[in-house]
Amino acid sequence: MENNLYIKVCDLLLSGQKIVLAKTIRRSGSTPRDVGSMCIVTEQGELFGTVGGGYLEYQVQKKAMTLFSLETSFIYRFQLTNEDVAKTGMICGGNVDLFLEPIFPSNKETLSLFNTMKQHIFENKQGLLVTLIKEGIHVMDTQVRTFIPQKGQPVGSIASFEPQRLNYDTALPYDLIISNDNKTNLFVEKIFPSPHILLFGAGHVAIFVAQLAKLVGFNITVIDDRPEFANNKKFPLADDIIVSDFKNAFDLLNVSQNSYILIITRGHLHDKTILQKALDTNASYIGMIGSTKKRNTIYKALMDEGFSKDALEKVYSPIGLDINAETPEEIAVSIVGELIKKRAPKKDKKKLIV
Repeated sequence: MENNLYIKVCDLLLSGQKIVLAKTIRRSGSTPRDVGSMCIVTEQGELFGTVGGGYLEYQVQKKAMTLFSLETSFIYRFQLTNEDVAKTGMICGGNVDLFLEPIFPSNKETLSLFNTMKQHIFENKQGLLVTLIKEGIHVMDTQVRTFIPQKGQPVGSIASFEPQRLNYDTALPYDLIISNDNKTNLFVEKIFPSPHILLFGAGHVAIFVAQLAKLVGFNITVIDDRPEFANNKKFPLADDIIVSDFKNAFDLLNVSQNSYILIITRGHLHDKTILQKALDTNASYIGMIGSTKKRNTIYKALMDEGFSKDALEKVYSPIGLDINAETPEEIAVSIVGELIKKRAPKKDKKKLIV
């Protein structure tokens, strides 16, 4: 869970630290990061997360340090001309707007809101965070953001904003809502836990998959029936390790739409057992390692047992992007690359406002 930046926001505030949260709210042209990218700047100058690195992030960090004394929000409109790009050595141009907001632990309402968000993330629950986008908001203002759980009552409030206006199910991951007077703009973002990989198999490929996947923000649970393989020594970055026979392992797991099931075991029989169980879940992703011949053999056996062709076509197999990978390390890169592609926000969903 430590990969979620809002958990870091909460932890820093609970430790008594003042922070500035910088968030990309709008972009055009070629920019280093997309809308929704964030970074935290502490009063000591520490940086967590990123809004793109390089010259842009340096300027954002420098401006953020001034807000600890000003104690008001700021909209940073950053424009990179061709000349700017050449001078700074950047490879991206375009325009980007970032919202910089100082957040202090002395604002108890704000601290309570972020703590509620943290608990929802740990409990695998989703919600929407709505933030008022406006320059000059004082750090002690209590009507600048609201958190709307998927189930439950909103926490916090924004003047003249009605939470029921939002259509949760068709929401983009991030959305900037522009008001008619351009004075009460809102930034809406989906809050959800880091996607959770259920990694079946603890062999050589799985070791590298776990390392790379953790590096790019996935949570990892390793499942294998061999304690000499499924242990903290081989998987030091795993969030959880379960030693169980594969047939009964699903009884020990909480599989949700936030789950990515990876089947990387040592044999066809285990793969078939896990895939059979996985097809009855609502996991966001199911991938199985192996050759096309092996896959077809398993698919035929499952169809003989009543599984439909449509259900099996949703499985990613052979798993991973086609990059001509051969070594365990290369295969892991291809698998994690496919997971990143699957996780990436879709661009064609409907807007938040109905």
